[in-house]
Amino acid sequence: MKILLVTQYYWPENSIVTDIAESLKKRGNDVTVLTGLPNYPQGKIFVGYRKDEKRIQEHNDVHIVRAKLIERRHDVFHRVLNYYSFPYYGCKLAKKLPKDFDVVLAMEESPIMLVKPAILYAKKNNKPLIMYEMDLWPESLLAGGISKKSLIYKHYKKVSASVYSQFNKILVSTKEHISYIKSLPKCNLLDIDYLAQYAETLFEDSVYEYNDNGIIDLMFAGNIGKAQSVNTIIKAASLLKDESRFKFHIVGSGSELDNVKRLAKELNIDNVVFYGQKPLDCMPDLYNLADVMLVTLEDKPYANMTIPGKVQSYMAAGKAVVGVANGSCASFILNNGIGYSCRSNDYRSLAELLKKLDMKTLKNIGAHSKEVYFKKYSKSIFITKLIQCLSSFVN
Repeated sequence: MKILLVTQYYWPENSIVTDIAESLKKRGNDVTVLTGLPNYPQGKIFVGYRKDEKRIQEHNDVHIVRAKLIERRHDVFHRVLNYYSFPYYGCKLAKKLPKDFDVVLAMEESPIMLVKPAILYAKKNNKPLIMYEMDLWPESLLAGGISKKSLIYKHYKKVSASVYSQFNKILVSTKEHISYIKSLPKCNLLDIDYLAQYAETLFEDSVYEYNDNGIIDLMFAGNIGKAQSVNTIIKAASLLKDESRFKFHIVGSGSELDNVKRLAKELNIDNVVFYGQKPLDCMPDLYNLADVMLVTLEDKPYANMTIPGKVQSYMAAGKAVVGVANGSCASFILNNGIGYSCRSNDYRSLAELLKKLDMKTLKNIGAHSKEVYFKKYSKSIFITKLIQCLSSFVN
């Protein structure tokens, strides 16, 4: 198949979409990626891409074409410009692409209008249009503090319904998203299936050894924004600061990182280590520091319907998982038997839960976690199902 994959975020940015595209290529498909200029998460366009450089590239046998965009920086104004500039310039670029692609695959990241270049190309050239949904819209607006009663939310509810309705097939990353999307105007008859995210190959290939040194090392890895509620970890760490057997590792960056660091300083705790943003290829070594992985989400409707993709990377790495979340994420952890969970934002319950952990149990849960991952959520399973979906429209 000749596949046109549309995504704003791609190599050299850290994105699982890069792995998806390269895996499709390795399975014998011809893959072209229409993407933007790399600028996430630093907010500045990467060196080497700023002056009309590298607009056309080849990376690991995937052909890449890059549309202009306005860098996101670190303020709301530029972030909005960034969100709208990619679909604008991406659509202009899509009009110039060859007409011989067999199928168009849009990776639906936030915000939803990023998929517009895929829609334009598919409609213009009468090609089947498939979406892999990675962020639920307009519900994800609530994570940013937007009210359901606001004009912004109502506007993007119409926009989201219009976007979803134009796809021949939608694959969702969380089961609960199916009923939500079908509840939107003119979306009740859409063809939607569940396809859980997977972990990158470097996590699947990694081998970890538990080191029972008397300390339980706990790690959070990923974006640090309001939705992730990392403050809950810091508050739990404060309750455990007099217990020497706990050490917390925070890997990642985001809009709330400075606030999280400030809280740790105010609480005068020294059992938390911040690592900042790290390249993807460094993550397996960092995971090797941990005995248990943490996933935290705020108590909002959107968050309660979310299973962060990093949970699969935790599983692939053979780690026990402790969740501080409600809804889908908590159910996923408990139903798969990969760890424990307590209510969102409940740092006191988190601290009490951690006190009960022991290394033998964590090691056993970690082994089970890896086994479940390869049985139900592996990369091989994901790519096979994705190819089956795409080829069904081509054939």
